[in-house]
Amino acid sequence: MDVVLHIGVHRTGTTTVQRVMGASRETLVAGRIAYWGPKRLRGGLFQGLSDDPSQMLPWQARRRKRMAGRIKLAMETHRQEGMRTLLVSEENIAGMLRPNLTRQSLYPDVDTRLARLAEAFGNRCIRVAIGIRCYDRYWSSALAFALARGGPPPTSQMCGALVAQPRRWRDLVHAAAQAFPQAEIVVWTHEALAARPEQQVAALLGGPAPRLKAIRDWHNASPTPGALREVMMDRGEDPGLISEMSGKFMPFTALQRAALRCQYAEDLGWLRGGADGLARYIDDPSTDWGATGQGRGHLNDGEHRRLA
Repeated sequence: MDVVLHIGVHRTGTTTVQRVMGASRETLVAGRIAYWGPKRLRGGLFQGLSDDPSQMLPWQARRRKRMAGRIKLAMETHRQEGMRTLLVSEENIAGMLRPNLTRQSLYPDVDTRLARLAEAFGNRCIRVAIGIRCYDRYWSSALAFALARGGPPPTSQMCGALVAQPRRWRDLVHAAAQAFPQAEIVVWTHEALAARPEQQVAALLGGPAPRLKAIRDWHNASPTPGALREVMMDRGEDPGLISEMSGKFMPFTALQRAALRCQYAEDLGWLRGGADGLARYIDDPSTDWGATGQGRGHLNDGEHRRLA
C-alpha cells in the first residue's frame, strides 16, 4: 500500500481540502483509497511526534516507538481491507503554528518531525505534498489566527523579526527530501489551488481525482479586522491597534510587505527552475491530469525527481 503525505502547511487551505476528503470518504474507499485526517491523527495515532529529541526522556523514547508501531498496525489493517493508497493530511506534521510565532521561525523542527514519520512510513511513502503561500499573507493570517485564540497583538518588533527570519519554504522541501529520499515532492501555492481542492487531491494522487463532495465550501478562513477588533474589546485591549481600513488584516508595513514578497518570488523562481531536482511544482490551477495521471499544463517537466 502506497502512502501519500500531505504536510500542509497552515493557512494554505488545508482545512478545506481535509473536509472535502472527509466528506468524500466513501468515494475514496470505493477507489481503494484510505484517508487519515486531523481528527484521527490528533486522537493519539501521532502521539509523540512533537517530543524534542534533544530533551527526550526514556518514557518519551518509548512513546515514540509506540507511535511508529501504531501507525504500522493501522496501515496493515487498511492493506488487509484491500486499500491501495493511504492519504495522510495533517498540517501539524511540519510543526505547530503558535511556536512558529513565539520562536519567530518558519517550522524550525520540521526536519526531526519528518524523520520520525519516516521511521513509521519508510519506503511506502511515494509522495509528499506541500502547499505554500506568499509570506506577507501567510504570516498575517497566522498572526490573526493566533490573536483570535488568545494570542497577543503583533508588535512592530515581532513583525520585523518575522521579516528577518532566514527560513524559507525551500527548507521544508529539503527536509521532506531528506526524510523521504525515494518519494516525489510536490509543491503548489495557496494562490493557485486554495480554492480548488479537487486539484489538490489530484496532485496528491498523481492522477485524476474521484468525484468529491463539498468542493466549493470554504473552511477556517482568517478572521476579518472587524472580528479581531471585537476580540480586542472583549479582552479589554485597545481595538485601535487593528485597522478596519482594509478587508484583510495586515500588520506589516509597505516596506516589510515588499521584502516578504521578494523572498517569496525567490522561492517561486527556485521552484520553477526545477528546485535542484527535488520537487515538482504545480502552478496552473487548470492542470489536466488526463487518463494516464501525468499532469499537463504549466508543470515543470525537467529534472524534478531526485536522481537515484
